[in-house]
Amino acid sequence: MFRRAAAVIAAAAGAVALCAAPASASATVNWKPVNTNSNWHCNEPYDHPQYAGVWGGVNFKTCIVMGTSTLTKAQAVLVVQNKARQDVYIEMGRLIFASSSGGDVWCAPSNLAPGATAGCYAPSVNVSNCQMTGNAHGELKLLGKTYRWTNYGVEAPC
Repeated sequence: MFRRAAAVIAAAAGAVALCAAPASASATVNWKPVNTNSNWHCNEPYDHPQYAGVWGGVNFKTCIVMGTSTLTKAQAVLVVQNKARQDVYIEMGRLIFASSSGGDVWCAPSNLAPGATAGCYAPSVNVSNCQMTGNAHGELKLLGKTYRWTNYGVEAPC
């Protein structure tokens, strides 16, 4: 009896495993230069606590860049500024934005030079005119600690 129950449980578990679809992962992208203009809507920079008071610190912010064409697009950007006098190693960055539309991204590990500013750009997503975008959650991991800073959305042009 025990063998029969074990076989039924094993068969059911195998069927569930075969039917489960693999999770789709967000892309991993490299850091790029940042050139802001009036289309950039950023929250205030947040000093990463792992570097608070050390070497001048490291801060980051989450921005939403709005397009101005008839088909409005929005893009989230995680911006990191190294105010320290030496390289800072970014262990991980992540943007969570318009997940159902493919706007999420993982940011590649990278060194950031002293005084440098870099951005991790998520894919653009479509936004309805006169509507609020979703929130853009930026995560940054330095020295083993991850902190999140959220931009609470922007209204798309009408």
